[in-house]
Amino acid sequence: MKKLVMFLVLIYSTLTLPQRSDTQAIITPQGFGINLLNSKGNSSIDNDISNIGFMNPAAISNFDNYSFGLSYQLSSSIDEAWIADIGTSRKNDWMPQSAGAVFKFDDFSFGLGFGQKYNGSLDFDSIQITTTQDPDGTGEYFQVEYKTRVQSYSLSASYSFPEVFNESSSLEIGFRYSYNHLKFYEKLLGIQIDESDNIGSYAIGLQYSNQISNSRIFIIGFSYEIEPDFEKIYEYTNDLIYVYDPDSTGRIPAYINSKFNLVGSVPDKFNLDVSADLTESFRLNAMITGVMWEPDNDYIKNQLEFSASGIYRINEMFAPSFGFYYTDKNFDEDFFDINEKMNALYLIGGLRFNYDIFSADLAIADSHLFSGDFRKQTIGKLAIGVQL
Repeated sequence: MKKLVMFLVLIYSTLTLPQRSDTQAIITPQGFGINLLNSKGNSSIDNDISNIGFMNPAAISNFDNYSFGLSYQLSSSIDEAWIADIGTSRKNDWMPQSAGAVFKFDDFSFGLGFGQKYNGSLDFDSIQITTTQDPDGTGEYFQVEYKTRVQSYSLSASYSFPEVFNESSSLEIGFRYSYNHLKFYEKLLGIQIDESDNIGSYAIGLQYSNQISNSRIFIIGFSYEIEPDFEKIYEYTNDLIYVYDPDSTGRIPAYINSKFNLVGSVPDKFNLDVSADLTESFRLNAMITGVMWEPDNDYIKNQLEFSASGIYRINEMFAPSFGFYYTDKNFDEDFFDINEKMNALYLIGGLRFNYDIFSADLAIADSHLFSGDFRKQTIGKLAIGVQL
């Protein structure tokens, strides 16, 4: 309970103290999820069409002309995901997790994408109201709400240079512009914030591929994404402060106009990918991701993420896979032993189904076996696509 009081006082003070205050919109790492999750694992060069808004932009050339897909995602809530026994959950609704489309013109490829970069809330238990007359509680309760979503709308383009070193090789370069929309809602002790902000971000990528045979290919890629840093000054009027009114019988609420700063950072990152057909039926995907927290957060360390998956193509219709994804988040000050609770190792299973021009992509990631207390979660994702 003491931890919860400390946390609520921290949030409340950032809203009410008479000074420039920052309201943090993006807090828990669980809200980022696994944006590249698909039946082939977590690769940014070998992925589903629905995820092109998160991929290496040079890799959109890997898709067939006039391809389209969208995905939906469900994530289990975590009862204890932050300090003070605060939980976290995702708002699962009708909105897709991601969507994408690709069309080509000669050696150019163009892509349109949508994705939820962040979707998370802080979940508090009901808190009982206490007074000096009723220190054990009045029997009345109040709820704290804290919800954030970041949606991204993107336009990608890549150009392919065929036969770079030999007749079976090619080099692709790509660029992506994303328009990011932050939606934030908070309700605490009579204070209510319902604000949004918009900002652009950019990504560049390179990809080299070599066609070993008709059914085997080797691809290596690198991409870097400059992610959005939201910052918006907003005005808020509250009636939490009471003043004496000589014309009335006592105190009256004083409506105070204040300015506050809504901030939220999505860290920049780079991806280094390899995708290789070891045999005609078995493909290996591996990726290293660098997450650059330090430029925007002095109290969070940069991190490396690792993922790998093996895909076995049974036939043209079915392709199951199995892999892993490792991530963490480390703070400079290890308050409440939070660092060891933020490690997560997801085991990923997937199945790809193709029939004529249609495809279905199913992936499940679970971190209950080998993760810290704050990262035990199950994520399920289903995508459908069309290739003309």
